[in-house]
Amino acid sequence: MLSFSAVGPTPSPGLSSEADVISPELLHILHIFHDLLVKGKDNFSYSWRMESEYVELLPRVCAVLGDSGQSVVDDTCLEKLLDCFQAITKNETELYILQRIPCLTHIIVNIPKQRDLNPSTLSFIMRLTGLFAASENYFHELENDGILSSLFGSPASLGSETWEEATVRCGWLLGIQNMLQHEAVIQFLCKYDCIDEIIRLQKDPSIFVASTASQLLANILSFSLQCSELASLGNGSKVQLNDTVAALHSVNWSDCVYAITGHIEDFLKSGVTSNIQQALKLLSKVSGTNYPVAIVSLWPKIEGSIKLLLKGDLTGIGQPLTKLFLNVSRTVPCDVLEPKIWDLLSLLLRLLNQAEALTLASGILKLKNCPQSLRMQAATTLFQPLNYIITVTSVQPEEDTVLLDASSNYRADIEHRLSRKSACINLLCQTLSHLLELLQMPSQKIELPYQALIHSVLTVLKLCIGTAIPTTSAGVSISRHLIGCIKVQRAGIDVLGAIPQWAGRIKEVNSALKLLLDYIRNPDTDSTVLKKALQALFHWMLHCIEAGDSPALEPTLKEFLDGDFFSVMKKRLFDVHWEIRDSALEFLGQLCFQFKEVESFCRLIGSCGIPHLVLELLSDPESYVRASAISALGKMNYLSPNWQTLPNENSVTVMKGNILPHLLDILNQDTEGFPRRAAVKVLADWLKNSHMLSSCELDNFVPIILKIGSNDLDWEVKVHSLELAEAFIDQSSSNSLISPYAVSLSNSTHSAQVKVLLQTLCDAGIFIILFHALWDCDRPVAQKACEILMKLKRITPGADSSQIHNKPNGHKPNRESFAEWLSSSNFNLQNVSDVMEIMIALDLEFQHQQLVRSSDHIESSLRSLLQDILAAAENSEDSGADCY
Repeated sequence: MLSFSAVGPTPSPGLSSEADVISPELLHILHIFHDLLVKGKDNFSYSWRMESEYVELLPRVCAVLGDSGQSVVDDTCLEKLLDCFQAITKNETELYILQRIPCLTHIIVNIPKQRDLNPSTLSFIMRLTGLFAASENYFHELENDGILSSLFGSPASLGSETWEEATVRCGWLLGIQNMLQHEAVIQFLCKYDCIDEIIRLQKDPSIFVASTASQLLANILSFSLQCSELASLGNGSKVQLNDTVAALHSVNWSDCVYAITGHIEDFLKSGVTSNIQQALKLLSKVSGTNYPVAIVSLWPKIEGSIKLLLKGDLTGIGQPLTKLFLNVSRTVPCDVLEPKIWDLLSLLLRLLNQAEALTLASGILKLKNCPQSLRMQAATTLFQPLNYIITVTSVQPEEDTVLLDASSNYRADIEHRLSRKSACINLLCQTLSHLLELLQMPSQKIELPYQALIHSVLTVLKLCIGTAIPTTSAGVSISRHLIGCIKVQRAGIDVLGAIPQWAGRIKEVNSALKLLLDYIRNPDTDSTVLKKALQALFHWMLHCIEAGDSPALEPTLKEFLDGDFFSVMKKRLFDVHWEIRDSALEFLGQLCFQFKEVESFCRLIGSCGIPHLVLELLSDPESYVRASAISALGKMNYLSPNWQTLPNENSVTVMKGNILPHLLDILNQDTEGFPRRAAVKVLADWLKNSHMLSSCELDNFVPIILKIGSNDLDWEVKVHSLELAEAFIDQSSSNSLISPYAVSLSNSTHSAQVKVLLQTLCDAGIFIILFHALWDCDRPVAQKACEILMKLKRITPGADSSQIHNKPNGHKPNRESFAEWLSSSNFNLQNVSDVMEIMIALDLEFQHQQLVRSSDHIESSLRSLLQDILAAAENSEDSGADCY
């Protein structure tokens, strides 16, 4: 056993303090410690100078923590240091290493004994001790030496003044949480009556302390019950939830479990809403831990109290009950508590008011293996607000437009809620939000009545813009609440746009398209609503494409497009609000790209004059709009070649020849970054699709574009320029029948092909751009250039072995020396042999490893953190240290 009385190195002559002593053992330990924190276990290579800095800093930081005269100004430094320790203590080997570092064991053993200790430092020590005590052997060493009892025994031993500090109470709780990894901790908590104190801290005035105490109680209860279960079944047995209720009786419970469950029962029966809420939240946390056996074991004991609650007033406790029931249903296999939990869910669903019941109904519909009867009850609850609106706004609703049958009784509070404006809007937004969640799930667990759902959503959206005529006084009242309501409009359009992916053939397609166009046409439509309306319209239009070898428009969509759709879009392209112009351009670009194979659409878009209007928007005063216009034009060029035969002078055939010069002008002259990014991105996309640019255009424009883009001040423009260069390389490779991804070959034919490819790239100036970008100050630019060069280097050795005579003498150029090295070596980046030699000389793999690292890896390293703590201590009057 480690003797804590002897912890700490023996001072040697010439060293001023204990913290300055560095033993060989400590040096080795900190060597490993630094690798684990900064480099990771798989990389143990770094300089000796850096290593010695860490060895020097950690004992000095520990000395600062042990000096009551100094303080760490910024508590986040200690939080970050704890995060570092937490990251490596998950492995027993690393934990053992940390436990044997003298300066760390010194602060655990000796510093808590000091008077007037900084509360933040004491909290740090408590949490660090908890991390170390997660190891059972080390726990017993600390317990035998009285350290655990002094820190985590009775809070009275810390002093009343110290305990008044919230940070100390929080550190005490988190320290216990950290060590809660073995059963000895449970015995310790029982021995020192810690459970009662943790229960009291649930009502602490500090919300952080109260929340931490509640979570700790849940973890203790779950862990204790898991330990009891394992003990009752035998160490060699595997826990089976199905047998838990019968196998585990309260006689097997520890004192900790008795104390916590007694507290829960008392609070559930107290009749005090705040106490009941606290008990229910605690049970929810128990059900959400990693030990599902816990809530199964507890359920027989608390079920009676829960049923009593359901017989009383649910005001204030409806949401906690909902969360508890759903957590239990998701955590516990359905055959363990079935049918009890389903019966309780059904009962609670009937008892809750409509607003609270929506959350429960939505949760039930997402459950697996839920009984069909309960699922239908939940669906009825979810649809009732919309069904009520259909009823009060229609003279005689058709059968397939009603969500629920006549036998479904409305909840008593629905009419009352919908009669008040704020409650009406909130209830409809909640209903629509839950419906959207269901529609966005990967697979539906219930067949929704889509026809009726569409009709109800359309009705709500019509009420919002005044195109629906209510037939009852209740309907008139609701329409007054909803007219012009942007919140309901956004929620309703989201749901409407999500329906087409699930529904088959829908009768309401015409109605949906017409309503969405009404929203787009309406000058009072909010810009955010209009954007959503355009996206919903896009989804509905996709739904109206007839699949086949030659995709075609369905008659419904063809009729819609032949109407005033394009005239409405033309007006929106020149709307006074730039957000609307931007949304319209994004929509048209999406539409053209998605419908590029539909010949009838290509003829329509080519003859309507919209492409010419989009071209005019390249000079829009707003940079976002110019960028969207560029993107839209880029996608319009993917349309079927059939529009090239159009006679209309505004067709893209006439316009297409002018696009490239426009894009070059924007790339060269636009003062805003967004349009320049869009321009080079469109050009890169075109080049990736080789049919978009002719060989003449490639030869004439690509070198110019690369030269302009690579010298841009915007890093995203430079990255897109490199993507353009990569696309040019790929196309040149395909023309030479070489793949840059292929393993290099040694035959002479392949060697000659590689030389031809590299010469083509040299002539286009590709290598000048790549080697310049490799040392760019913007990391994404350098990383992209490095990746392209690595791809090219894979095919280089097989072609250059007989050509390169001058080997690089082991010199590895870097950012500072690269230009000088090129000059002194007389390298010519237009010469293939020189380019190949340069690629071999560069350690591109190492360069790439450095570039992919986080840009703040130095600032967030352990060394930087330790320096921050020392600087904060030395300059305690200054502002807090920036440990991040």
